[in-house]
Amino acid sequence: MANRKYNYNSDPLDELLEKLNSGDFADQSMHEFSNTVKGYNTSKRSRGTSGSYTRSTYSTVRPRIKADVEVASFNSRYEQIIASLSNIVYDNYAAGKKDGYQQAIDRYIQMTTQYKNNLLHVEQQVASDLETCSQKMNTITIDGYTQGYYDALTMVKKVLHNSKLARLRELSNNLK
Repeated sequence: MANRKYNYNSDPLDELLEKLNSGDFADQSMHEFSNTVKGYNTSKRSRGTSGSYTRSTYSTVRPRIKADVEVASFNSRYEQIIASLSNIVYDNYAAGKKDGYQQAIDRYIQMTTQYKNNLLHVEQQVASDLETCSQKMNTITIDGYTQGYYDALTMVKKVLHNSKLARLRELSNNLK
């Protein structure tokens, strides 16, 4: 057992340098870049059968919904969706990604307003756009705008799903 070799992923610094060399941070100011680097999770502890080792993982900072809006109760599903999408916090989010993110959020706020009585159309459009965007994400060159747009689509999908759950919870409580 003492001779057992562990295969570790590449060094976290090597991965960060590779991203720098590929230009992933080219559109960020020094302050945004500093916050992006700080936003990475540096390590997690994992236990193996023969002991413990440290594994490095990265997770970038993503926009989030304001906490007080996320837990608030609303009169309708439409109100909850609009409030959630209108109260997104972009702390430490890259400038290029933010443009794509805001573009998608604005698009779906308008679409939700247009189809406020039939949100199924919005859900179908999000699913379609997610499929298209995920195909773009699997290409070799991905720009920040597309990454931000994709992140926003996943957020819209989450908001739509959570609004359904909130309505179902409310109906369940009313039936008790």
